[in-house]
Amino acid sequence: MFLKTIDNSISFKNNLLKLSQIDIKDMVDSTIFSRGKSYYKDGLVLDLKQEKENEMRARVKGSYAYSYMVKIYKEGNGLKGYCDCPHDGICKHIIAMLLTIKNAKEFSESIVLTHGDRVITHLESFSKRKLINLVMEFAPENFKKEIILKDTPIEEFNIRINEIASSIKLDMSDEELLYSPEKFQEKISEYMENLKVFVNRNPDEVLEIVIDLADEIDAKQEEGYLWIDHYHSEEYFDFDILSTEIMALIEKIEDKKKQIEIFVKFTESSANSSYMSVNYSDLELEDKTPLLAYFDKNSSLKLYHYLAELLSFEEKEKFLLEYESNYIYSDLLDLYKVYNKKERAIDYLEELLAEKFQLEYVQKLLELTDISTQRLRVFILLTIEDRRSGGFDFIYENIKKVEKKEELEKLWEEKRIYDYYTYLEKEQRVEEMYLLLKKLPNKREAFLKKYKERYKKEAIELFQQEIKKNLKTTGNEYYKKIAEYLSHLKPLIEADEFDTMVHNFKSEYKRRRNFVAILEKK
Repeated sequence: MFLKTIDNSISFKNNLLKLSQIDIKDMVDSTIFSRGKSYYKDGLVLDLKQEKENEMRARVKGSYAYSYMVKIYKEGNGLKGYCDCPHDGICKHIIAMLLTIKNAKEFSESIVLTHGDRVITHLESFSKRKLINLVMEFAPENFKKEIILKDTPIEEFNIRINEIASSIKLDMSDEELLYSPEKFQEKISEYMENLKVFVNRNPDEVLEIVIDLADEIDAKQEEGYLWIDHYHSEEYFDFDILSTEIMALIEKIEDKKKQIEIFVKFTESSANSSYMSVNYSDLELEDKTPLLAYFDKNSSLKLYHYLAELLSFEEKEKFLLEYESNYIYSDLLDLYKVYNKKERAIDYLEELLAEKFQLEYVQKLLELTDISTQRLRVFILLTIEDRRSGGFDFIYENIKKVEKKEELEKLWEEKRIYDYYTYLEKEQRVEEMYLLLKKLPNKREAFLKKYKERYKKEAIELFQQEIKKNLKTTGNEYYKKIAEYLSHLKPLIEADEFDTMVHNFKSEYKRRRNFVAILEKK
């Protein structure tokens, strides 16, 4: 994402150090800037390093559970930013990183990146006890919790997981929290992180909690919670983040068979949601083959695309043909193209056109095969009559190729007079355009401005009427309009007559100083 133009005469590093708070503030709206500033003040920008000559990276902690990789880099004379969070555009994490850079005196360069092998060699020399001490000191809390819970009696385990479920239920009834989408999102992220500890001990129960949670959030969204309009911006619960967090939870399941089963249950549940969507690529499976057992004619198109590489041509075609053509016709045509099934593609398009005329089908058909001029004429006629199809370019490009085009032109004028007028203009059929002005009075002024010499009398009359009308109102907007009409009028009348008109305006409206100043230029 483009952030700012920079000075190529100085280094990338110095360009960053020169950034002012105003420079950064100008990149986004006030809400995103404010959030980014809060992240900076809270010290959520971590591991800030200059990785390359023209690139800096940092890790920005986005919530209890998540941190995002942010990159600031130079490309040409532009300063650009990237963040792997789901937000489109320049996000609060990029702003937080820029503010951290602005207030930094110096950057550290990444040594670990280039000398990681030395670190590993050094660790290999440690004793078992020393390595255990390191793990205990630096391992994440959840890593330790997971080990502790591994052999916990089932009764205690159930108490712990029920505590999370109860806490979730309590928060789902907290109106103050529900009207603060960002705080609510962070709370949910915290729950998702905590559930990772339990997911391998009882994946089914964890999934049940997660699906119930997702359903409740969906319902709250429908009830009007989890979204706030801040006039110039909006605050909302991001379902993409929740989906990514659930996928991260599923990815943690060690039993691959159970992982697939849980994954399928989640995708089936999300299919009923108005807001939740599943990004299948978030689940990195070494082998997708077990998913084929869950693939049938009722599966989603997303799952089809995820498994497409494992399916034969026949399986793909059969699946796509079960769907309504509006959703899959381009997928099916792409399939035929990849497998060199041109005749099947033509037959399929002919079937679609037999059911319903649609210009897109015609255009795809013409890409694949030639048709007779008689049939082309029928398609042009249908396009003219089908107001939904648009189709100006198609008609314009093909109407000259058919016989008796005058009949089609007459129909075009009758059904779509504005399009027909544009056609006449492109063909420079000025006399016919002029005759249509009675039906299209809003085109009259532009026409007479363009063809004023050809229709001199009517042009003079129009410009004088408009000048007279605009003189009734004061204001620079109207003065500029008068000046424009005068510039069109000037070549159409005698010089003395024009000069007298301007002189009279100056005298009569001398108190309108801005108007007189504009007239001076005439």
